[in-house]
Amino acid sequence: MPIHRPLWHRITSKEKMPGLPCPNCTTGKLKIIKDGLSVREPKYSSQWREKHRDEWEPDHNVERWSAVLRCDEDSCCEIVNVIGDKECVEAEVELPSGKKTWGLEDVLRIQAVFPAPPLFRVSSQVPPSIARELEVAFRMYWTDTSACTARLRTAVERLLDNQKVPKEKKTKKGKIQRMDLKERIDAFATGAVHAVQLQGLRNIGNLGTHGGGDVTDEDLFDAIDVLEFVLTGIYDTQTINAKAKKLQGKKPPN
Repeated sequence: MPIHRPLWHRITSKEKMPGLPCPNCTTGKLKIIKDGLSVREPKYSSQWREKHRDEWEPDHNVERWSAVLRCDEDSCCEIVNVIGDKECVEAEVELPSGKKTWGLEDVLRIQAVFPAPPLFRVSSQVPPSIARELEVAFRMYWTDTSACTARLRTAVERLLDNQKVPKEKKTKKGKIQRMDLKERIDAFATGAVHAVQLQGLRNIGNLGTHGGGDVTDEDLFDAIDVLEFVLTGIYDTQTINAKAKKLQGKKPPN
């Protein structure tokens, strides 16, 4: 299922945190607990404001915050910690008179979440070596988009390892040479349905690995959708086929 992109914002209001999926049960939603938000200003920030009153602007304040979220499923109640800083953005604000105008509003920027909610639900059929890389990628989403996409590339490598795709090849001169990821994907998916998807993941993962600024959130979300599709096609197809075969074997009662 494609990722619900509007849910995954790193900026949130102080009044309402996004209902992110629980990292434990995956079916519950994370809600902030009562009095679970703490916002504090470092001393150096308040001192600067007192010393430079004539120069002070609302976006000069430095504030750090932390919040405690809890899964709303009674059988789970997982606890998730979120930290970040404050950012001042231009937004439509309501005046005491009820009229609306444009002004500055304080919002919370999320910098880290632990344990991290899954960007997509990882099937129990996915091998642990791949699932571990995805867990790291989910954590990196909040801190570094490029690092997150690079970790998705590593998950592709673990997928190929699990599928017993060779890492080395013999050259025409008989020497043993290490295969790059493109060659490994070609060896695994030549003419197969996943060839284009895996090569796309390799490419965006390379951009993330090199630390370029060209990797956007939209690129990352596209990669997430593609990887979920590939993992479902490879690891869940056998289970689905077994269920389909079971249905085919059903016979009407005599």
